[in-house]
Amino acid sequence: MRPTRGLTARRLGDLRRTLDTRDERKTKTSISVSGELLRAADLIGGPDRRSALIERALRHYLEALLRRARHAHDLAALDANADALNAASDEILALQSWPE
Repeated sequence: MRPTRGLTARRLGDLRRTLDTRDERKTKTSISVSGELLRAADLIGGPDRRSALIERALRHYLEALLRRARHAHDLAALDANADALNAASDEILALQSWPE
């Protein structure tokens, strides 16, 4: 699963702000899902709780996308500065060693 690859920083920010804004009003929509997914959703939550289950699953998926994008961004920043960070930590470790 790599959907964060095509998301720009702006779109990720828009997604974060959208998810942070809790709108209690529900919007009627129509989606198409496979029969086995619908039956599985009904087994878990029952037909009366189907929308709530789908909403939670979609929210969880979108939050996971944001976490993955944040992790990739942090990793890229660490990788870009790895040499400087390693040199700084080596210097600190040298200062902490027992003098001979």
